[in-house]
Amino acid sequence: MLNLYKAKKGRGLCVVSVPDIDLLQNLGLREGTNISVKNRYALGGPVLLRVEKSFSVAIGKDIATQISVKETNK
Repeated sequence: MLNLYKAKKGRGLCVVSVPDIDLLQNLGLREGTNISVKNRYALGGPVLLRVEKSFSVAIGKDIATQISVKETNK
């Protein structure tokens, strides 16, 4: 298990745990959600995610480090 900020770009990921932040729940980032990292911006910038193969969202580094994920075969 690793935090979202350290996950490799383009790999299939499954969310294991997320901080209790309503915005994340509204974006569909909850336990069991399938995501992938599209880009990680330089100098501690945000992480651009693809959520459930339907939309993209950027998450700041401070929040991304609090989201635990595991790699999947998808």
